[in-house]
Amino acid sequence: MTKPITVSASETSGVFYHDTLRTVRNIMTTRFGMVTASIRPVDIGISRLSIPLKITGKNKRGKKISYFGKIMSNSDMLTDRSIQLLKNVYLQIHAQVPLFGIFESTEEMVKEHFEHLQAIHRLGVPTARPYGYYWVKGQSWLLVTEFLDAKPISSFRTIEPEVASTVFRYLHKMHRRRIFHGDLKPDNIMVDDDNIYILDIGHLRTDVPAHLKQAYDVACLLCCFLAFCPIEDILAVAQKYYHRQSLAAAADYIELIQMRPDIHFSDDTKKTLLQSLTRKGT
Repeated sequence: MTKPITVSASETSGVFYHDTLRTVRNIMTTRFGMVTASIRPVDIGISRLSIPLKITGKNKRGKKISYFGKIMSNSDMLTDRSIQLLKNVYLQIHAQVPLFGIFESTEEMVKEHFEHLQAIHRLGVPTARPYGYYWVKGQSWLLVTEFLDAKPISSFRTIEPEVASTVFRYLHKMHRRRIFHGDLKPDNIMVDDDNIYILDIGHLRTDVPAHLKQAYDVACLLCCFLAFCPIEDILAVAQKYYHRQSLAAAADYIELIQMRPDIHFSDDTKKTLLQSLTRKGT
């Protein structure tokens, strides 16, 4: 009697992974004119809801070219939904308006990422220039952007106040155009010899008042620099772009942000920050 053939989960995932990379390679060949394409995963953060890729190769003229790709799958979308739901529940428990939106499909998720990065790029705020998004297979999509040879601020031990000032200036410029980020964290702020970049996006509800979305962004950015700069330096920078009322509103989200796995600061630091923002402790 012939024994039934079984396929392990690791073998299945391996086949899926190789099929996905084959499709990505075809996209880069047909859409971007790459004659050769080397694709390898990139480790760029602990809280990652997609598969980040560095895509390198040559074009038809033999010139070396590089792109950054992100594969977004149905599992990424479901994980994102769970995180967004938990954050909204926390806000509702504390009598605050739920801020975070829920994607209905992976295509909607990758489309919003592309359009949001496109809006930031067109505004003149340095970011990874988005080139397009493409269906891979099933519920998986590929976002292709410019590859930046830059490092996240999370890889540094200290940050000069001028870096924080530049990022606050960029964020203020975005807010004046009603562009909100929704997921600012040290891994999403990158620097090289020439520029400071704001990368990635979150997903905030469209029906939430703009001043609440601004307050959450400002709170996230304040917390991004707590591990690298004295609080008084961060606040001095923030006050150049946001008035006192806006900074006080940001205090409402500090507790929530401290729970994130990708932004780190102590309870003592939180207390000092809240005292500085609201003139009262917690």
